Amino acid sequence: MNIDTGSTDTAMTATTELAINVVDGAAAPQWIVVLTGLAALAAVAPRWTWRNSGHLDTIAHEGGHALVAYLLGYWVFGVWLFSDTSGLTGSYGRPSRVASFLVSAAGYTAPSVLGLGAAALLSAGHVTATLMLTVVALAALFLVIRNNFGIMLVVTTAGVVVLALRSASAGTQSALACFLTWFLLLSGPRSVLDLRRQRRNGPSSSDADAMAELTGIPGGIWVAGFGLVGVLCLFRGTALLLS
Repeated sequence: MNIDTGSTDTAMTATTELAINVVDGAAAPQWIVVLTGLAALAAVAPRWTWRNSGHLDTIAHEGGHALVAYLLGYWVFGVWLFSDTSGLTGSYGRPSRVASFLVSAAGYTAPSVLGLGAAALLSAGHVTATLMLTVVALAALFLVIRNNFGIMLVVTTAGVVVLALRSASAGTQSALACFLTWFLLLSGPRSVLDLRRQRRNGPSSSDADAMAELTGIPGGIWVAGFGLVGVLCLFRGTALLLS
């Protein structure tokens, strides 16, 4: 008895192509990299655009807290994202100064580190993979979001990326992936500058001050450390994207 598998293979291929438009294999054209970099700078630098675009930075910031807490064996019982671009991550586990320090340190460094990882993927031509990993990360964060605004924010962001994966051209996917990468690389140092301004009047309830309480090292030193990580990731990410 002969079994015809050709039609089945064709149907599976068609289904795959319908689900995701894969454009991996080549790095984004330089003009897309440059234009999306300028667009990301325009979204991050002015205060009036940062009031809205800063929500993307908050997603990465709180996602960093949640991820490190989870990797350290903590139970992440909730993440809250608020309309003023602030956020909160709640986790529970065995008391440990080292673990608490690492979880606190993960917030302000997460956008820059994630941006650097995305830049490395894009420089190797993995455009679709970068967007797919973005969706996976947002889906994981969605599981622990505990407020309506946070749910709306994460779902909307993931929806835009999924739409690009399903129907966008290679150029559009590349532009979106590059913009998100540039945004993360730039928003890391930008959020640290905001933290520095907030602390001008003294210690606060920030991650830097939590680390100061754990270590006895002044919070200003940790703010400088956050900034150093952000700048180094920005320089290296820029080199990868423009190479």
